[in-house]
Amino acid sequence: MSVTMPGRAPPRKQKLKQSMVFIVEDNADTRAGLKDALERDGFAVFATGDGREALARLNNAPHPDAFLLDLYMPGLSGFEIYHALRNDPQLATIPIIVVTAAAPAHRTGLEVAATIRKPLDVQELLFTVRRAVAPRGSPPTDLV
Repeated sequence: MSVTMPGRAPPRKQKLKQSMVFIVEDNADTRAGLKDALERDGFAVFATGDGREALARLNNAPHPDAFLLDLYMPGLSGFEIYHALRNDPQLATIPIIVVTAAAPAHRTGLEVAATIRKPLDVQELLFTVRRAVAPRGSPPTDLV
């Protein structure tokens, strides 16, 4: 019998290739929590609180399989990062998952794979990221 700790998703039943997730989140505690949860689930993770750093990294690193993006950040906002990604043909098809406390009215017009509201639920986070990086046509049961 397996026991799942509250707030932790069970490990994947089927190993997928190690997917890379970029996290762009200005809150250090939230960023660390996201990074830890994803790494424990087998993802490779690049995390930064600086949108310019994230975009610069895309110029000289393999492209990620998904982005976790906060919308309201100092400096380069998540909205500006979103538009930069969507306007680049090489990056436009990478799934973006918005992680935000913003009300739906404040995030209209964004075409994203999913939106996760803060405060975060780890199981929802992992399910959403697994679904975003899964090969097209994979049955949902492969994701939990």
